[in-house]
Amino acid sequence: MANELDTGNSAGQLFENITQAAQFTLNENALLRNLVTVYDMQGTPGLTASVPVYPKLGALTALTAGADLSNSDVAATAVDIEAKEFGAMATIQDIVVESSPLSVAQDTGKVLGDAVAQAMDEVIVDLFSSATTDVGTSAGELTIDQILKAAATLRNKSVPMDEVVAVVNPLAAYNLKKTLLNSGTNPSSNDLVNTAARNYFLGRVAGVDIYESASTDIDGTPSTINAVFHKGAIGMVMKRDLRIATQRDESIRGFEVVASAAFGAAILDDNKIVKIASDASID
Repeated sequence: MANELDTGNSAGQLFENITQAAQFTLNENALLRNLVTVYDMQGTPGLTASVPVYPKLGALTALTAGADLSNSDVAATAVDIEAKEFGAMATIQDIVVESSPLSVAQDTGKVLGDAVAQAMDEVIVDLFSSATTDVGTSAGELTIDQILKAAATLRNKSVPMDEVVAVVNPLAAYNLKKTLLNSGTNPSSNDLVNTAARNYFLGRVAGVDIYESASTDIDGTPSTINAVFHKGAIGMVMKRDLRIATQRDESIRGFEVVASAAFGAAILDDNKIVKIASDASID
């Protein structure tokens, strides 16, 4: 960034408009961080959080009178989640602000906020491929039956169903949408708290809320990796939430605007996630 700094009223108003728009866009468009377990590291030294994960004990048996219990190992294992910095910069020239009929500052904030929101989603969906259980095939369409199989697999491992969701690629979701619409499923819920949830919510099947996200990668086949998981399957560390900074650069007669955040994600419990490989075409 340039060395010149403008602290005048124009800079303050510009900063406020950009910040408000960027924060609002981030909150409305960052879907997946609402579906995982978030750990707040803001104000905590270091970039890595060690999250303790406790084992599940096996089935207990009835005791005989006077039986001496043996000790159960409940020692936690640590999953390290490293936060990394993500950011984007845009330049707003005075002449554009002065001549545009639009709110350039707000529009710039929306673009930057959306970029950070997508980065947050991508660090989560990139974990789907590392799940060890798969009930799909990259050559086949994503089906309701596969969602049911994934849910059954989780239930068989005693995973609670109250916070289980499916995240699927929009192209893979094409077949699902046809099935849900033909079955009369109502893709709306009063419990959905933001625009991302409302816009990307497809419906509920067997207690699983299904969302679509374009952040999931598509390979050249084309195929993609979708997932059904419990909120406790994935952890996300927030080292620093969205930050907006502006700086005057008089040589270009304008401002540089930087949006940044620091976060990371990792699978906490592989028993609580099932991936579904599927075709990602709508031919």
